Parts: sequence; C-alpha cells; structure tokens
Amino acid sequence: MTNNDLINIRNEYFKSIELLRINEAVFTDKMPLNFEYIGFIVKAFPEAKIIHLKRDARAVCWSIYKNFFSGKGNGWAYDMTDIANFYSSYVKTMKTWHEMFPNKIYDLQYENLTTNQELETSKLLNYCNLNWDENCLHFYNNKRSVLTASKDQVRDKMYQGSSEAWKKYKSHLQPLIKGLESYE
Repeated sequence: MTNNDLINIRNEYFKSIELLRINEAVFTDKMPLNFEYIGFIVKAFPEAKIIHLKRDARAVCWSIYKNFFSGKGNGWAYDMTDIANFYSSYVKTMKTWHEMFPNKIYDLQYENLTTNQELETSKLLNYCNLNWDENCLHFYNNKRSVLTASKDQVRDKMYQGSSEAWKKYKSHLQPLIKGLESYE
C-alpha cells in the first residue's frame, strides 16, 4: 500500500465515526473483528494503541454462541464447529500480528483483570500513556450510552467467574469444546 492509501484509510475511518460525536482525544473502538485489520491499523494509525483482551477460549466462544449478532457475515456465530474454526483462525491471526509488530500489541488477560483490577488497569494505562484515574475502578458509574452486546454488564461492578459460565452447559457444548482442543 502507498502512503496515500494509508491516508485514505485513516480519513475514511475518521469520517465514519463522525456521527458518534466523540469529543475525547482518546477513545476505544472495540469492534470484535478489529483483529483482522491490525496490519492496517498499525500502518494507518501509528499512534494507535492495540489492546488484545485475551480470555478463556471456551468462555469467548460460549458468549458468541449465546448472543444474537445482527448483520451479514455472522452466520458462523450460530454453529459450534464454525465458532471453533473461527476462533482458531483468530488465534493464528493474532500470532502473526505479534510476530509482524512486536511491542505494538498489549495482551491483557481478562481473568487477571477480574482478580487484580487495580494492578492490571494501572499497567494498561501505562501502556496507553494515560494518567491514573480512580474512576477507572468505578467504570460502572459512567452514564454514557453503551451500544454493545455487553451493555448491561458495563453497569455492574467487575466480578469474577464469568469465564466459568460455559461450564453449566458443558454437556451441550461438546462440538465446540472438541473443536477448540484441536488448536491448543
């Protein structure tokens, strides 16, 4: 890609988010498929901080399976084997990005965040070159609207155990569990 291509990607992205009326200098784009575009993100937005939230694979895939995702191209989210294959592809893609862009991706382990919120938040803010703010520990008090699948959860305090919720359905999730074992 040429520099002009990268500038066009950058400009088109900023144009696409104008409707969100983001006033902050720093914001988060947590679209689930952003991992596919890390190469473009790193090149078009060199100032961007890539945060890779890692979580127990079974918990991630269970969360995908139990939620309804509108829009085209999400049919894979309703078949356990397809979800396992997609997750495997995601893991391989992230490995490639880590090799191509060492030190550009911050891995944050979800389960560590839930058990040691203050320390993990502090390390994350440090990576992002942001100052500590006590409100980070009280994110649930933020009144801004949330338009994601986790919209109800962000109004609750951080809790442990959500990565274990899939276990209640373990006997029904065998195609998914077996599919995930093949890449580990």
